Amino acid sequence: MIADPVATLETLLDRMLNAVLNANLAGLADLSVEAESCLAEIDRIADRRTAQRLRRKAERNGVCLMAAARGLRAAQRRIAEINAAGQSGAPLVTYDMRGRRKDTVAEPDLLTQRF
Repeated sequence: MIADPVATLETLLDRMLNAVLNANLAGLADLSVEAESCLAEIDRIADRRTAQRLRRKAERNGVCLMAAARGLRAAQRRIAEINAAGQSGAPLVTYDMRGRRKDTVAEPDLLTQRF
């Protein structure tokens, strides 16, 4: 039994945000299990301000998690593009210093040397 599950949950939400911001996915999974345990022990939150604060923190974490997921998907797509260009001689999309798109045909050996 947790002495103060509401306070513990609030701390866990802050720690979860820190885990997301530091890409600590293993730590995030552990914290999620702890948060579920706290939620199971909370019947209701009597203080409206506390409930609102917890909701804001949970929503903030959700936004950060969604952004992290978008970043991971973008990285996966980029790696797939690089691999495809290295294997087939297809154009590799790059960008110059002004942000203009530039298609380049890369030699497979040169791409693998970069990674």
